[in-house]
Amino acid sequence: ARATQLQAEQLQTAISDLRRERFAKMLFAPGPSPLSPETWAATVTTLPSDIRASHLVFGDWLSVFSAALLSPRGVIVLLGFIGAIGLYVARARYLPRLSNRLAAHETDSEVRCLYGAIIRLFARSAPPALASWLIYAALNTAGLLPPRIQPVILAIVYGLALFAFVQALADALFAPGEPQRRLVSVMESTARTVVWMAGWLAIVMASGKVLEAWLQAIAAGLTLSIIVRSVLAALFALTLVVGLYRLRDNDEIEQEACLGPYVPVDGASLGPVRILSWVVGVAIILAVLLGYVVLATFLTEQVLWLGILAGLFVLLMQLIELGIGNLLTGEGRFALTLRTGVGLRAATLQKFAVVLTGVLKIVLIVVTIMLVLAPWGLESADFLTSLRAAFFGFQVGGVTVSLSSIFVAAAMFALGLAATRSLQGWLNDKFLPTTKLDTGLRNSITTAAGYLGYAAAVALAVSTLGFSLERLTLVASALSVGIGFGLQSVVSNFVSGLILLWERPIRVGDQVLVGDAEGIVKRINVRSTEIETFDRSTVVVPNSNLVSGVVRNRVRSDRTGRVLISISVPRTFDPTEVRSLLADAGTEHGDVLKKPPPNVLFKKIATTTLDFDLICVVGDVDQVGRVTSDLNYVIHKRLAELEKPAAAAELTVKGLEGIEQSLGSIATAVAGERKAPARKGASKVKASRSRAANEVAADETEEDAPAKNGSAPEAGKDEAAGKDDNKE
Repeated sequence: ARATQLQAEQLQTAISDLRRERFAKMLFAPGPSPLSPETWAATVTTLPSDIRASHLVFGDWLSVFSAALLSPRGVIVLLGFIGAIGLYVARARYLPRLSNRLAAHETDSEVRCLYGAIIRLFARSAPPALASWLIYAALNTAGLLPPRIQPVILAIVYGLALFAFVQALADALFAPGEPQRRLVSVMESTARTVVWMAGWLAIVMASGKVLEAWLQAIAAGLTLSIIVRSVLAALFALTLVVGLYRLRDNDEIEQEACLGPYVPVDGASLGPVRILSWVVGVAIILAVLLGYVVLATFLTEQVLWLGILAGLFVLLMQLIELGIGNLLTGEGRFALTLRTGVGLRAATLQKFAVVLTGVLKIVLIVVTIMLVLAPWGLESADFLTSLRAAFFGFQVGGVTVSLSSIFVAAAMFALGLAATRSLQGWLNDKFLPTTKLDTGLRNSITTAAGYLGYAAAVALAVSTLGFSLERLTLVASALSVGIGFGLQSVVSNFVSGLILLWERPIRVGDQVLVGDAEGIVKRINVRSTEIETFDRSTVVVPNSNLVSGVVRNRVRSDRTGRVLISISVPRTFDPTEVRSLLADAGTEHGDVLKKPPPNVLFKKIATTTLDFDLICVVGDVDQVGRVTSDLNYVIHKRLAELEKPAAAAELTVKGLEGIEQSLGSIATAVAGERKAPARKGASKVKASRSRAANEVAADETEEDAPAKNGSAPEAGKDEAAGKDDNKE
């Protein structure tokens, strides 16, 4: 079966290669040039017979059509024409009203503008296409389409539908005259030019299809077909070139000299599109002049086809980007139903919208690429064959690589992870709380179960891929060197984590001190351990540091905590009373353990204070801070009641013996500055000096008296001051 499948795939590949080769030969086959006189001479020679054939075919059909109108079949044709006219009238009457109604709401958001563009696209293109199809269906039902006329009528229907759709698509994207609903960021002149160019290119293409069908119906000569195709291709290229020429930013180019270098105002993507369009237009004209009419016709069809695909791609891409997000995460009924009825959270819907948007964008890009390459010989069967080979597997070095096995392995790994998470949740929430195990041991058991589950999930996924143990051993041997050097720290931390889980020097919930960080162990991970400090911050410590470093665990043996309160009291306090006060405060607190009882230590007799320590033990280390605060309040209150008023302080001043010598020096200096200008004043000066000396001696006597007796008589000082005033 595998050999038969391989032969079938090889045969299909050979057929596809042969078809592509024939397509390339036909596409690049040279033919008569329209500039050749022989081509025109042969066309003129066969033109009369082609005209007679046209009259014959068209005349016969008109005669049959006229006769059928007077028969019951004419009613069917009449109903078809009435329906077509009604569609055109409805389009002309209701489309402006619809546009005005949509324009009133399109300024609210981009989503409304997008929805309005889609509605206009269908409202403008559907009625003409449906009307043309009604006429064709009526004629075909009435039997008024002979084999030669039927392709012509089909070409007319196709041409009308093509023109209406292209015009509606261009108007929906570029919206000339209405920049508020424009989906493509371009100038107003660019929008008008693009819509004009799209309409005329569609007219030329539709006319060409109708003329080609008519030439085939009358079996026209080869030269006439070449001339008609050449003229249509040239008209198409000239329309394209004229439109590209009108796309120039004339205003900006004229102002370039005064406003600096030219900066294009349209979207950045229009630059490459213009260049490519110029190249294609010139290539079509050269192909027509050189006689490659088939190539020129093919290029004209591809230009219009790529333009339609580009417009639809932009429209659908915006619909996926805006529509899906608004549908799932907006405030509409559908999103509200999903949140309230189904029970999905807004965050879940947002994530689902992002994933769905990405998947739809990838699908749209793949489909667009396939449609672009389809006219060049790429068939869907070739793509499906390649996709089937990639999905179901191909051999690479004896190993079957396939998307299906990868998807199955990923699914098995996801199932293993889900089962492991469920087991961990059951152990952590249901089973282990019913046991008498401590929190750290529960965490170790849950983590070990997770490691085993992850290893089992990886082994299951690898076995699904088809890798044998020998290949895995080779891969592990090859990676061992890299792991030994590049991942040394990672492996060291992982092994240290296993040691922590097995030896359990620290456990989840322990209060530990690592370096400057002190807090509660919250989680022991594969690579590191998370410690939550008392200020609610998280410290991440590598597991290797906990194994090889110094760690202080306050609750390693039990969870009892030690409360230490140090106080200093004045020396006037009775130490026995202070001891009783502290012991009673610790004993009366409800969280302080009775065994061992609170202990008071007389630590030190300082110069002015007595230092005491109160040591208590609480049942849980988490209560140390609260109990310490409570005891501080109680001790402070009782010490305030025990405190005695302090005695008044006495101040003794010594060392005033040198004042006498200082005052004598001052008196001598003052006497030297006072010299009498006349002799008769000398006696007065001497008397003054003697009086000053007597006053200084009296002052010294008064100052010595307080120093010896401990008090200073104020009366003597007042009397001396009165004498000084009289002398002055």
